[in-house]
Amino acid sequence: MSSAPGNYPHTSAAAGKRSTLEALRASYGSKELEDRADSHISRFIYRPLSFYMTVPFVWMGWSANQVTLLRAAVALSSALLVLARSRYFIAAGGCLYALCVLLDYVDGNLARLYRTAGSFGALLEELADQVGPTFFPLAVGLGLYLRPDHLLSSLRLGNSVGMLLIGALTSVSYCLSTTVLLYIRLIAAKAVGGECVARQPLSGGHSGANQKAEVFVSIIKETAYLAPVVGVILAAALDFMSIYLVARCLRNMVYLVVATRRLAARLAALRSDTRC
Repeated sequence: MSSAPGNYPHTSAAAGKRSTLEALRASYGSKELEDRADSHISRFIYRPLSFYMTVPFVWMGWSANQVTLLRAAVALSSALLVLARSRYFIAAGGCLYALCVLLDYVDGNLARLYRTAGSFGALLEELADQVGPTFFPLAVGLGLYLRPDHLLSSLRLGNSVGMLLIGALTSVSYCLSTTVLLYIRLIAAKAVGGECVARQPLSGGHSGANQKAEVFVSIIKETAYLAPVVGVILAAALDFMSIYLVARCLRNMVYLVVATRRLAARLAALRSDTRC
């Protein structure tokens, strides 16, 4: 077991930072393989940046759960800021939302560093993960209804109810896709230990069509990792939050369709397994 959060050893500032970074990288472990398979942006940009962001929290003695709660508070704050009619508050809200995304890496770094990962922390993180994607798009839509951005103003679409509806649709589609994926996980958990559980991937072999689909999914995934940080900062700074909201809505709708197809495939596989 490693040291407790409040007792992590460090000497001088430079030596302490160096030793803390080394400890964080050493605790990375198998998570590198997960990041490598998940996203290049996550592996080469967000994760290395999160190590430096984690160092101050280590020095202050913060635990992983405390950072998770901070992340939820930052997400709510970003949603409140984009409701303001000031362009500067909206830009600040976009930056806070990007910070919230990066803090998601920090609490995981701390949990691995202190070896404090547990069921309560996992549940708390699951709940905190839902705060930003649920409330932020809805707040952006309401904010665009109250104060149209530069694009909507140039198109003379002020006080557009459409943006409010798109914000609501973005939040609802995210909640639905998350619910579907959670149900798939519950089905998989119940199927573990069964006698007739299919262990082959649902997609089948490695045909040319499947490879093209994998490339397309990879591009969508990389874009999805880039948009919550770079995309929202640029959109908020340039006062083009309507473009961000529409893109986020389309992405969430694609995720909902993919999750629904996965659920249908899983249910079909379970029905076939009952006959074996």
